[in-house]
Amino acid sequence: MPIDAVQVGEVFTVRVYKNYVGYGWANTYEVMAVNEPTNSVAAVESVAFSLVNLEQQIHLQGVVIDRVVVSTYVPDGQPYEPTSFTTIPVSSTGLRSPGADVLPLEMSLFVRRNTTTGRDGRLLYRGCLTEADMSAAAFRPLIWQGAVNDFQNIFSSWFNSNFPSNLWAVVMARGRPVPTNIRTVVGFQVSEKMVVKKLRNRYYDRP
Repeated sequence: MPIDAVQVGEVFTVRVYKNYVGYGWANTYEVMAVNEPTNSVAAVESVAFSLVNLEQQIHLQGVVIDRVVVSTYVPDGQPYEPTSFTTIPVSSTGLRSPGADVLPLEMSLFVRRNTTTGRDGRLLYRGCLTEADMSAAAFRPLIWQGAVNDFQNIFSSWFNSNFPSNLWAVVMARGRPVPTNIRTVVGFQVSEKMVVKKLRNRYYDRP
């Protein structure tokens, strides 16, 4: 269905694009409509800016949240249909003050998407960490517990303030061209594990 006529049970992909010092990347979320909105365009913009608010809180100042693309679950361009997606300009920056030297973009914050059944989902966030957030054990980089708690408070406060929603649920969906397996995300869990991801990763970066 077109993005301006959202129906109950429909899944959408929300992709948040960021850039920093000339390098761009994106994080992707999936949401499902739990009710039919009276204004589909406004409802789509609302969930998009909700995710922007989350990402602003966890990203460092200097990281620019450039735009959000919300699209129907069916991949764009199969065939091309302009009503299947919308691009929302943002041009906002992260809100975290560095307070210490910024870690390279390869050093990623690792967050789990928890569900009641099956495997958890994984999210990796670049541009969030500084040397003050970093610890180490057994020659492995870790995020020290105080920083883990700070990030966890951000995710928990955001999630509990926005979900459950009378319009949207955060989900993980599988299947093509339509989702055949949809699991509701019941929370986000920040890990102490610091993941090192090269700057060009075909499964992670979607510029």
